[in-house]
Amino acid sequence: MPRNTTVTITAAAVTLACLGASIYASPPVVAETMGRQVQEFSPLKPETYPVATNVQDDVEPPLAQDRDQSIAATADPGDDPAPQTSESVPRHIDEITLTPVTADDKVTNPRSRRSSTASPHKPSEAEVTPPESASDASTEEPAQTESHIPEDLDSPDSLTVIVNKQRHLPADYEPTDLVELSAEFSSGSQLLRQEAAEAAHAMFEAAQQDGISLTAISAYRSYDYQVELYDTYVRQYGAATTNHMSARPGYSEHQTGLSLDVDTPDGQHTLKQSFGDTAAGQWVAEHAPDFGFVIRYPEDEHDYTGFQYEPWHLRYFGEQYAQHIAEHSGVAEREFALDPAPDYQD
Repeated sequence: MPRNTTVTITAAAVTLACLGASIYASPPVVAETMGRQVQEFSPLKPETYPVATNVQDDVEPPLAQDRDQSIAATADPGDDPAPQTSESVPRHIDEITLTPVTADDKVTNPRSRRSSTASPHKPSEAEVTPPESASDASTEEPAQTESHIPEDLDSPDSLTVIVNKQRHLPADYEPTDLVELSAEFSSGSQLLRQEAAEAAHAMFEAAQQDGISLTAISAYRSYDYQVELYDTYVRQYGAATTNHMSARPGYSEHQTGLSLDVDTPDGQHTLKQSFGDTAAGQWVAEHAPDFGFVIRYPEDEHDYTGFQYEPWHLRYFGEQYAQHIAEHSGVAEREFALDPAPDYQD
């Protein structure tokens, strides 16, 4: 009998599945003046204004031409970036603060009062910098390079207002915070705005500690005072010469209450360019910026400032800006990105 053999083969089906995962990174981490007459009468007493007959013979026009936040990117990176967070890491910004020098301060080393700029943190190779940080840095760079330019160069009350032959003050402008300088460091009654007066007092004290005697011989001048002074010089020297030595009414920085003329008590170099060659003049040139002052009309810069070299004429801007000006070109207009003002527009 035949034998039937049935072979049944059963194949088992095998199925494989693959899953993908992605890791994403956190969002990117997101600053004028000349004439010795200015010593002889007060800008607040019109009856003492000079007349042409009172001009002293030894007043001579200058002969030479004119001369010279911190963003500490301390966003400390973490040791290990958190891969699953979308929070931004805060950036810490240290802003430079202008602290007025008080009259009671004893400055023993004025140079030590300079502000320092911290270097931005440089990421290590192990740190992961998101691609967006490149554009982020490019947007911050202009702010850093322009941090030396004050926000307000126009308002009469601004400590950084610029007054020159093309930028004038209103005829009725008078500062509201004028104070009288100490009689110890001034000839007659001299007024400055309070912050500038405190800085000037500290500067005079520091000079005294270095064996230098300084005195303020002219400071704030009203518009009416400048009218009388300017007209006197025009009668004495003529308009063309006067315009190179003294500002027209409304165009004088003395009206801001932020400018002063300095001298030594002996008066041998009063309002003369030779003052710059004296020990006092050299001390002023070196140390004035530490107290917020600059020589407003540097040597060989007449084509930019409009005035001849006046080593005795100081202007207060505050330490941050004064130091920047002094360490660079020495000309406020140039450092503040303003056009030259060699002459009046009319």
